[in-house]
Amino acid sequence: MKKHINKPIKQILWDWNGTLLDDLWYAIGVRNRVFPTFGLPTIDCLESYYQQFTFPVRLYYERAGVTDENFVQVAHAWMDEYVRGCCTIPLHEDAVEVLKRFRQAGLLQVVLSASQMDILRQQLSYYPGLEGCFDELLALSDIYARSKEAIGRKYLERCGIAPEHSVMLGDTLHDADVARAMGTQCILIARGHQSRETLETAGVPVCGSLREAASLILD
Repeated sequence: MKKHINKPIKQILWDWNGTLLDDLWYAIGVRNRVFPTFGLPTIDCLESYYQQFTFPVRLYYERAGVTDENFVQVAHAWMDEYVRGCCTIPLHEDAVEVLKRFRQAGLLQVVLSASQMDILRQQLSYYPGLEGCFDELLALSDIYARSKEAIGRKYLERCGIAPEHSVMLGDTLHDADVARAMGTQCILIARGHQSRETLETAGVPVCGSLREAASLILD
């Protein structure tokens, strides 16, 4: 597994869910409340969730028993339940500290999320500590969590920073795939929606916290 990144780094591309937002157990709870209403099984342990969760989210749903016939209904029910209580989800305990550390170092910071833009903006509004941290928000136009690669590519074409001087911080193999497709570097944080064992197959640095990732980038 790669243990370093190439410097200098001029820009951070942030994943949101699982990377800055500590929503792993909240998401499992949402699933366990929603899926049984469609006759689908609950998740009884973190290992089972890790075995099933993947991108695109439609494939994760298929692994959980969702069919083409009920996918749209399940997706909307899941999102309605997620949004209902999302103001209660905490940030990871080192999120604001690391965001401010990068800001003080003069790095640009952009959220690149597979969330719907309206939902992302709503969630960000719950955290006053994030005000002024981000130079731009990039997200999708619907709730189906398809790849964010296209919007990331378009942003990099116009931002004026070479992809190799940008690093994606995420918590899933999808983040590594997106980074690879965009030509950026990547660091994965092993405390989100996929296990460290899974993340270590990506061939990029894997850290246990944002503080550790910040040291890799700045020190």
